Amino acid sequence: MRTYDTSPRSRNWSQIAIFVVPAFLVLGTVAYGINYVANKRLRPTAASAADCRLAQKMFDKAAAFPVGDAAAAEVWETQIRQYAPGRFENDGVATQVLRYTMWARTEAAGGTDRPEAGVLDDIDKEAHGHCDDSGVEITIKKLTF
Repeated sequence: MRTYDTSPRSRNWSQIAIFVVPAFLVLGTVAYGINYVANKRLRPTAASAADCRLAQKMFDKAAAFPVGDAAAAEVWETQIRQYAPGRFENDGVATQVLRYTMWARTEAAGGTDRPEAGVLDDIDKEAHGHCDDSGVEITIKKLTF
């Protein structure tokens, strides 16, 4: 004769397992989905190697603004702004180049505007984020205000 333990203690663990295991699976799936969507939406878009090489050239050009001459710096910025946007396939890296260009001109011309804390670091971080998978290493001259 076979006996089964039908005590309340035995039934409680099995009932808990029946509900907890699927709940963990559902929560894990939801967490994975949220992480996936967040990475796709919030992560910088991947730029091509050609875009990243062009971005490096533009960062170097922007870092070489004529120092102390506001008029020459403005002409320099205008040239970069006319040249840059149409050449990039990735708008994200182009935006970072133009943001850097604006602050490099401000620094070179001795302007009174100062970027808020972290703005220049964000430009650097975003530009690197766009070019992480391209195989091109971006180096951006630090601006000092």
